[in-house]
Amino acid sequence: MKTRFPVLVQFEFHPASTDAASMAEYLRAAVNDDAAVPGLRIPTSFTPDDYSFMPPEPRLSEEADRVLVVLLADDQLVAHARTGRDGGITWGEYAVKLRQLCDASPNHRLLPVSLSKFAWPIDTRLNDLSFLRAFDEPDEEQRKRLVARRMFHLLIRRLRPHAADEDASPVTIFLSHAKIDVGKKPGVVNSLLNYLRAMQPEKTWFDTGDIASGSQFAKAIESGVTDSALLAVVTDAYSSRSWCRREVLFAKRHQRPFVIVDAVQEREIRRFPYAGNAPVLRWRDEPQDVVDSLLRETLRHAYAEEMLRQRARPGDDILPSGPELVTVVHRDKAKPVLYPDPPLGTEELAVLSLAGVTVETPLERHAKAYDLRARQLLVALSISEAEDLPRFGLRKPHLDDILLEISRYLLVAGVRLAYGGHLGSAGYTVRLADLLYDPIIEQLRGEPGPGVARPAELVSYLAWPTTGTATDVARLGALVEVRRCKRPSGLDETVAPSSVTAPSTDVPVDSPMGRFAWARGLTLMRQQQTDEVAARVIVGGRLGPAGDGYRGRMPGVLEEALLGIRAGRPVYLVGAFGGCARLVFDALEGVPRPELQWEHQRVVQYSEELRTLYQQRGEAWDEYEAIAAELKTRGLAGLNNGLTPDENRELATTRSAERIVELVLRGIQQCSRSENVDSAE
Repeated sequence: MKTRFPVLVQFEFHPASTDAASMAEYLRAAVNDDAAVPGLRIPTSFTPDDYSFMPPEPRLSEEADRVLVVLLADDQLVAHARTGRDGGITWGEYAVKLRQLCDASPNHRLLPVSLSKFAWPIDTRLNDLSFLRAFDEPDEEQRKRLVARRMFHLLIRRLRPHAADEDASPVTIFLSHAKIDVGKKPGVVNSLLNYLRAMQPEKTWFDTGDIASGSQFAKAIESGVTDSALLAVVTDAYSSRSWCRREVLFAKRHQRPFVIVDAVQEREIRRFPYAGNAPVLRWRDEPQDVVDSLLRETLRHAYAEEMLRQRARPGDDILPSGPELVTVVHRDKAKPVLYPDPPLGTEELAVLSLAGVTVETPLERHAKAYDLRARQLLVALSISEAEDLPRFGLRKPHLDDILLEISRYLLVAGVRLAYGGHLGSAGYTVRLADLLYDPIIEQLRGEPGPGVARPAELVSYLAWPTTGTATDVARLGALVEVRRCKRPSGLDETVAPSSVTAPSTDVPVDSPMGRFAWARGLTLMRQQQTDEVAARVIVGGRLGPAGDGYRGRMPGVLEEALLGIRAGRPVYLVGAFGGCARLVFDALEGVPRPELQWEHQRVVQYSEELRTLYQQRGEAWDEYEAIAAELKTRGLAGLNNGLTPDENRELATTRSAERIVELVLRGIQQCSRSENVDSAE
């Protein structure tokens, strides 16, 4: 079954606008944590950009049930409002069409933002729309935070719709505090109240003065907390007040999002033990930071709940925050608790086990469902930047995130990873090595057993003459094995003087022979890796002539895919991120691509001379047109990966890391009976 995201954000702007692009990058980061520490992870996309500066076909993502379109309008968009392709729509019409698509469904919403004074309304058909006037805020950082705050509101409203008023405040803030501290320094409560009153639409449910006469106090308090996000202002006196403690317990019992503001001035005699397991901010007289944090936690809470519902099994009890004794002790012990990743540490799990409740995350279940540790399979990752990533509405951070997400899922399933690349600090090898030492991954993979050495979980292949000093290797740690590939035979010593034992980059790529030396070294490395791995997962990959081109005989990821297919190794093409993965998929489906034509690739420096050198020295040379014909003949069955054609097509279009790895591991299990897996390392 295809995986759909609960919500997705589309950032739409003119590709020539640096200001809008900067805003979009900021907003993307605002709804995404570091991929190495999962938390809030809302998928995003940008306006597809084919480098023509012409508007693409207007559409809403079909990957999500709900879409928020953030239209970032500025002078560039207005100046080109009447610009379009011959016979196509203009940028003004593009904006109008996006509005119409959003209006056609109650699940979708358009957030139009004016980044400049003259950006409204782009097109007269948008005159009735109220644009968020971001340009009124002179400070750039505050301008970005203003837009982010409005985006948070609308995303929460998409996930938690309000029946009576679509634009009503999505968050009612319950301000939990000790009244004895009101008016005392540092004046946190008054500062927050003044800010909230001035900065609608945030709304507060405050203290006993808000409780109607004749109401039962405890029930009124609990009712208020049940429908709110709790903001606990922890001062010196907070934990000594019984109603403060009850408010926290109500929030925990009813699974409400909450944030703690640490405003302790001298000391707490005793910190209330249940006022934890939530984001904590030190009070710095910045009420906006506090409210923004609460909004973000509310959004994380709502998104996590929706994601867990999709993954829940019959009988699961969903908990949108990490479990603790106070949140599980009253639950039905027969129902497993499903909570968001990352999993708790073993020390917390040991305590929770005393309550007799089973708690799991999707990642833990994934590790159990696909436990391949006994097989010790080595799976190669072919992942690198792709020039056409913007065509798919994506940017490099999307590719970086998917690399770590796919790697994490494979590692916890017991798969060992292989990667071929340099050892520089900016490379993927170092990022993968860092991931190995993530405590959560170490916990889920488990120990190999008493007296058993833990095998290398990442094998890094270094092609001759790629450098790698002892320090470079040492910093990768004990879980990484570096395999240096031999120097290819047949290279002139005058051109390739480096020895096998001391590779260097003394071979410059400033001559036909220099590129020939590199091409032979890279091919040898890729062939060795293909022979030693059980399967290959391909994401992205440079297509060719753009930028500095490539050093090998063809784009590197294309060669890795071709070698794997010819060797009968299972190959998995993740095509939603463009690059060579999509190129090979299209070729297998018989879709013509200019990148598989000699006229397209020959512009890479020394290509003509390189082809001549291959022919003169008797080395195999693949013509691009012949590669295209071969792949078309093989078809999707040529991937030999245990997946059906429809599953391979889904793999080529989904951006869900969980679904990608589910398909890859399902394919590997289907292939487990064949020699192409069992004979590999």
